Amino acid sequence: MNLRTAPRDGKSRSLNLSSQPHVIQRVFNNHEVLTKGWYPVCTSRELKAGECRSYTIFKQRIVVFRTQSGNLHALDAFCPHLGADLGNGRVIGEKIQCYFHQWSYSGEGHLVEIACRKKQSAAEAGETPLGQGLDQVKTRSYPVTEAYGHLWVFSASEANHKLPKPVTFEHYQHHELDALYIKEANLFAHHHIMMANGVDLQHFASVHNLDIAFDYQIKTDTPGIFDWTLRGEIPTDNLKGRLARWLVGNEFEYHVRFAGGSMTFITYGSDQRFMGFKLPSLQILWGGLPQESGVSKARIFLITPKRKGLLGKLQTQLIYFSAFALLAMLRDEDVNAFPHMRFNTHRLIKEDASLGRLIQLTNQLELSDWGTVP
Repeated sequence: MNLRTAPRDGKSRSLNLSSQPHVIQRVFNNHEVLTKGWYPVCTSRELKAGECRSYTIFKQRIVVFRTQSGNLHALDAFCPHLGADLGNGRVIGEKIQCYFHQWSYSGEGHLVEIACRKKQSAAEAGETPLGQGLDQVKTRSYPVTEAYGHLWVFSASEANHKLPKPVTFEHYQHHELDALYIKEANLFAHHHIMMANGVDLQHFASVHNLDIAFDYQIKTDTPGIFDWTLRGEIPTDNLKGRLARWLVGNEFEYHVRFAGGSMTFITYGSDQRFMGFKLPSLQILWGGLPQESGVSKARIFLITPKRKGLLGKLQTQLIYFSAFALLAMLRDEDVNAFPHMRFNTHRLIKEDASLGRLIQLTNQLELSDWGTVP
């Protein structure tokens, strides 16, 4: 199969509908809706103080700007006056000014100044310097935060959960994390399918040739966040299994954290040892970016605690190398399943219980009005 030329357009959703009806979920793998979650828009370096840029997330265009003092804000991109893209404007102090007619807005989206009326007195303009009624003009603002070397925007006026950390880093509340941004990947399907692969327990045997009977626990203590802990004994019936046992021991444990239907953290080896020495865990973050075509892009990060000194930096680079090698191996094995896939869920069996639970939980997530709201 030539993976480079395989389509990434979501067309398979419309195929075989008479002979193989497609089960459309409320949220999971539904390319018409968008969940309330955090979505990556750009690297921190791309937006310096005093700069603004606009981006499209699914069916919503937003402008993100960093004020002269460094504060971050995100607004609807189109100026309420005549619809010019605010991303073409400029940042003045703590506000953003539209290029077209120089209407200016605060970080909360309030209209604060109109250039052509700036020189007029309040009496000439009406009740306010803006003019009667114009002091009520406001465009929507959205939560935006900076983490993992990226800017993340929440797809609703208020965030129902904070931008999360990996499961095993919860205790690093006051410890800075280091992140390596790998790339933005074009997926062959909706990003929910990529997320589901982390808890699809059948595919470890069928794709990765590791028939591990995983026990798993699921926690849903935080709204919008689902945590899987999976443990299983590594088999010895093939070379890959015996090598894995030599490297990490007889059992393997990993964690998957799903956040808002948009972010997935995978932690490999939270308590693994090699020759008695504890191995550092490998942390991979996927940030989904759904496209109108029905497929998604995903931004991929490697994460580890920040370390000081030359030895610490060398350790960090070794961890990144190990995580990247693992990611490349899993990608090379998994990716062959996805071209031309039309993911369907009407034939789940008992071995799919973990996958089925993720679908069920995802279908309960709150929807953003950035997509179609049923």
